[in-house]
Amino acid sequence: MKRYLMLAIVLLFGFSSQAFAQNYNNVHVGSANDYVQITTTQLALASTDSEKTTVAQTIANSNEQSILNAYNGVGGTELLVTKFWHIGGDMYYDKTWQHITIEVYKNNSYVKTCHAYSFKTALNGPYQATCGQKAQ
Repeated sequence: MKRYLMLAIVLLFGFSSQAFAQNYNNVHVGSANDYVQITTTQLALASTDSEKTTVAQTIANSNEQSILNAYNGVGGTELLVTKFWHIGGDMYYDKTWQHITIEVYKNNSYVKTCHAYSFKTALNGPYQATCGQKAQ
């Protein structure tokens, strides 16, 4: 009986830890010429607004497909976080909502810049993100 109970516990923890495993291997911090892998501490940085959203949450649950592609390791897509939680910028929600600035790269080429916000698009929905081309 003890053997079955132990096996059940091992299987339960094994499967649950896999279910909660996160993939941030394609997420970096810095600039296009000088970047490092994002750290656990940086992923845990929370917005200081009422949402208290973490960097990890807004990346893993974005409404922007390019962000999700990098998170899921799809098609050579990578993210570069260039600025953590802040307010300001030229995109629609920038002056009222905290966001992180993320550059999207595909096969080592710049694609676009996104702002990943601290708020969800619906109660249980994804986090809002807007993207555009970087000014030259």
